[in-house]
Amino acid sequence: MRRSARLKQYLVNALCIGGAWVLASPADATTQWRISEYSSYVELSDGTVVCGEEYGSYHESRTGKVCAGGRYSSYHESRTGEVACGGQYSGYHESRTGKVCAGGQYSSYHESRTGGVACGGEYSSYHESRTGEVCAGGQYSSYHESRTGEVACGGQYSGYHESRTGKVCAGGQYPSYDESRTGEVACGGRYSNLQGSRSGKVCFGGLYRPRQ
Repeated sequence: MRRSARLKQYLVNALCIGGAWVLASPADATTQWRISEYSSYVELSDGTVVCGEEYGSYHESRTGKVCAGGRYSSYHESRTGEVACGGQYSGYHESRTGKVCAGGQYSSYHESRTGGVACGGEYSSYHESRTGEVCAGGQYSSYHESRTGEVACGGQYSGYHESRTGKVCAGGQYPSYDESRTGEVACGGRYSNLQGSRSGKVCFGGLYRPRQ
C-alpha cells in the first residue's frame, strides 16, 4: 500500500468515531489542523480535507470543503464558499458566504460581515466579534472567552481553558489535552498524540505524527 493510501486509511480510522466524522482544531474553530511533515493532502469519504504542513498548494473536495498547505502563499475559496489560507499567506480572505481565514504570515485579524472571525499566525492578541465568535493569534500568550462562551487559545499559550458552556481550547505551547464536561476536547501544540472524547470528538496534538 502506498504511503498516501496508508495515511488516508489511518486518518479514516482515527476520525470515524461513533459513526460521526469529526475534526477538532488545536486552538479554536478558525485554526486549520495540518499534517506534520506531509507534502500532500488527504480527502476523506465525507469530503473532509486535510493538507500537509509541507504542501505548497490547496485542495478542494467534491463536497466543496477546502484546505491549504503550510507552504501555500495564497488562499482558496471553494464553490460552496468555504475558504482556507496558506501558512505562507500574509493576508486574509472573506468568502461570498461570510466565511473567513487568515494566513500564517498575517499580523492582524479580520471579522466578516456575518460575524465570523480569523486571526493571523503573526497576530499577538485576540478578537471577539459582534456575534461572540473569537479567535486568538499565533503570537498570543493567553486565552479569551467570549460573552457567548466561545473560547480561543493563543499559539504562545502554555495552558488550556474550558468555558462556562463547556467549550475548550488548548494553547500552542500546551503539552497535553483537556476534555470538557460536555465532551469537547482540545490538544495542545506540544502534545504528540491524538485524543478521543466520550462524545466522539477527536483532537490532534501539534507534534502528532500519523503512522506511515
